[in-house]
Amino acid sequence: MHTTSTPFGLHWPIADHDVAARLSWLINTNAAEEARFSRAGLNEQIMMMRRPVSIQRAYALFGMLLGTLPPAAIFYKMFWRELAYQEPLMLLLILAMNVACCFAGRFFGSKLSLIVNGFERGSWTKEFFMALSIGWLWAIGTGAAGGLVFFGIGAIFGASFAIPVGLLAFALFMPLHRLLARGGMIEAGHLWPLACGVTLTVTALILGL
Repeated sequence: MHTTSTPFGLHWPIADHDVAARLSWLINTNAAEEARFSRAGLNEQIMMMRRPVSIQRAYALFGMLLGTLPPAAIFYKMFWRELAYQEPLMLLLILAMNVACCFAGRFFGSKLSLIVNGFERGSWTKEFFMALSIGWLWAIGTGAAGGLVFFGIGAIFGASFAIPVGLLAFALFMPLHRLLARGGMIEAGHLWPLACGVTLTVTALILGL
């Protein structure tokens, strides 16, 4: 039991549960104020962005780049003789597979981004494993779509070739995107160097550069 005094010197008892309730109220109020100011600062950072890009669009663009350049490098490594001799049918087939990978990469990047938002606010360990999972799913979908053009049987081979690409690329992209994004938005001037840098790194590894 505690007591409190009034300006007239009178003392009134205060029950312990009243003190605990007031303390709890103060803690909750302070937490709410901190969250409000934090959100206000976050909104200000977003407003200062010249060209903000949402998570869904960022992952769609990254998926498109990743579905274009690395597959082109793989096709070059596999079919360079046919490309050198300029065989028309093979050139058209390779081009069709590359276009399919490009559109599929964009589609799956956009859809899988819906999973990302919650994990970008969680622990780094969970995000790393989620990046591998998303990379694997992206690779299965994109690789199979591109390989399907190769008389259907190429879907299995396309997915198997795409898995290492997806795992490495998303393991690099997701943590870096988290560092640069603010409130689910990323400045376009930061996104393009990040997306191009990761994609070109993976492409260079495929080509052995």
